[in-house]
Amino acid sequence: MARLRPAILAATLSLAVWLSGAARAADVAFTAHVLPDFAIGHPERTQFGKLEWIGGFEIEADNRDAGGFSGLVVSDHGQHLLSIADNALMLAASIRRDAEGRPVGLADTRTRRLTAAGGSGRLPDPDTESIDILDGPGAPRAVISLEGRPRLYVGPLGSDGLVGLVSPLPLPPATATLRRSKGLESVAAVPASTGLPGTMLILAERAENNAATDNQPGWLIGGPRPVAFRIHSTNGYDLTDAKFGPDGRLYVLERLFSLSAGVWARLRRFDVAGLADGALLDGETLFEASLAHQIDNMEGLALWTDAAGATRVSMISDNNRLILQRTLYLEFRLKD
Repeated sequence: MARLRPAILAATLSLAVWLSGAARAADVAFTAHVLPDFAIGHPERTQFGKLEWIGGFEIEADNRDAGGFSGLVVSDHGQHLLSIADNALMLAASIRRDAEGRPVGLADTRTRRLTAAGGSGRLPDPDTESIDILDGPGAPRAVISLEGRPRLYVGPLGSDGLVGLVSPLPLPPATATLRRSKGLESVAAVPASTGLPGTMLILAERAENNAATDNQPGWLIGGPRPVAFRIHSTNGYDLTDAKFGPDGRLYVLERLFSLSAGVWARLRRFDVAGLADGALLDGETLFEASLAHQIDNMEGLALWTDAAGATRVSMISDNNRLILQRTLYLEFRLKD
């Protein structure tokens, strides 16, 4: 797809999401187009803040329903990915790499709609935004957040790399005050090594209705009681996903969109050691990019360790299933 002028791409983000009917897994075929650079027209540039560009590709599907990917997990030292779209469609795949280890496409793709245990199996009002794998003993489990009406689901991770039947988890009552379209955007599994009194961390995209601050609310849940805190909001960015890194710190992906500024992506890092009720977290900016770079509506974040022990950062974009936007998979090495 040809690159678009910033104003045109920015304008598409304000359009309503195009919703189509459910797709059968066998109906979806994916192709990938390798990105020649990250700084458009400057393949010699590889360092962007504290991230080193490794590579990436654009993903195209032959079914419009297979778009809108908002959550991301990368596993097995970068061999596999699991993503979830905002219409509850899951994608599991192997990541194809070239001789230098750069990501060049997908293989062995599988798709399936996320379903709930009991009843009809359909998720009511699905608006799935984020996914992570819980840290703990026993069989692996995935946790998924939903935005429109705040909800959290957990289910087993199957041998096919997709999530099985999910069941709801309780949320703090305060999440009921979140904005319907700017609500529960991120869920991150808390590593056992952090010693935090919870198993999951959830974040809102923006401050709740009638809040006295622009700082986005978050909660640690799964412990004896929820721990409420806020993320310091700066420069009008919204929060789009969050994950814990191998270092035990919290990494938050953010997006800025306006008709005047265009589209931007930012990654910040937060120290959450000793996180207490009422805390305000302020983070270090690691990376910032605009439409002068290969970005779109960046919504999914994954942090993982490669075979050499280095920390990698992966991102995926939500194309809103609009023809003027792209689904991008981007990969960087964290360079402290």
